[in-house]
Amino acid sequence: RDFEDLELRSRLRYRFNPKSSFSLGYYLNNNPPQLRQLQAFRNVTNPLNTVVGNPNLEPENNHRVYMNYNSFDFQKGSGFYGYLSANFDNNKVVSKTIIDENLVRETTYDNVNGAYRLNGYISVNKKVKLDSIRSVDFNLGVGPNISRNVNFNNGVQYSSTNNSISPRLGMRFVWKDVMEFNPRYRLSYTKNTFDIERFQNQEFVSHSLDLNTATFLPKGFEWRNDINFSYNPNIADGFQKSAWFWNTTLAYSVLKDKGTVTLKAYDLLNQNTNARRIATSNYIEDSVSTVLQQYFMLSFSWKFNSLGSAAEEMEGNRGGYRRR
Repeated sequence: RDFEDLELRSRLRYRFNPKSSFSLGYYLNNNPPQLRQLQAFRNVTNPLNTVVGNPNLEPENNHRVYMNYNSFDFQKGSGFYGYLSANFDNNKVVSKTIIDENLVRETTYDNVNGAYRLNGYISVNKKVKLDSIRSVDFNLGVGPNISRNVNFNNGVQYSSTNNSISPRLGMRFVWKDVMEFNPRYRLSYTKNTFDIERFQNQEFVSHSLDLNTATFLPKGFEWRNDINFSYNPNIADGFQKSAWFWNTTLAYSVLKDKGTVTLKAYDLLNQNTNARRIATSNYIEDSVSTVLQQYFMLSFSWKFNSLGSAAEEMEGNRGGYRRR
């Protein structure tokens, strides 16, 4: 088989002023079928799943359009960001499996049309200065996503649509050289629908609350906390639906602020289970992963440079250097 197709890359960017810009792009990509998907011989390596290629497969064509708008005032610390992307797949190669009465599968491949993905994100930031050393940053964001997949269930073609939305709300309070307080909340809502009676429509939600704090103590001490609370009410029975995850760090500056001794407690409450739920085109899975649980770590770091004050000045110009 020989495949010849046209591919395109295009991008337009317009800057309204130094604080705002707009981008628009279009891409056309082609993916030829893999050799194992084209070869027409019968692969009987697995006696419970015979695989037969399809030499008549056509290349996949993917059309992607995106646009984004960004407007941010660094002096005021306020701005808006919006993003939208659309992907359309033609001749997408998918597996096609038929199961006989002995539960033996025969799998081949076929081209399908109608798959697409739409996703976006909108974020609004606002900074309020209370005085010369205290300020509050507010952030509100939402990310809607829609995807449609076309597959086969025992030789019958069907489509599934996944709709999800994830609003986020955050706040950051900064008291210079004293403390930082940064809570964030995220809600995730997902709904799966199918156009085949064998599968039931599903919908579920999850909640996540994060809290990051930093306290700058006298005599070179710094205390930081990262706390996360997750709640998955729709997860299957037998799984832990909620958990607290708390990391705490105590740091001490030595050697004229060039060295730092740090003591970190990871998963202080010993509740990290990493339970989660994922949804695909033909199944929903609840899982718990084996993860590294509670531990304590003592470390030492040394910050140095060979350029002296020149290096500090360059770091300051990039916004990455901070002196307390």
